[in-house]
Amino acid sequence: MPNRLFHGNIEPSIDELLSDPIAQLLRNRDRIEVDDVLVTVERAKAALRHRCLTRGCAETAA
Repeated sequence: MPNRLFHGNIEPSIDELLSDPIAQLLRNRDRIEVDDVLVTVERAKAALRHRCLTRGCAETAA
């Protein structure tokens, strides 16, 4: 994986963040599976979409 974290103001992908060795160590320490993180991200995205649909927003969550 090329080290492009925050290079040129580009955000890393979720895959890059999850494959980071420090993130892996923290997840192992806290007994958190990658699937748990992905489910949480999807729930947050759904909540943002719902909020945008019900309250309006400048941009729709992807």
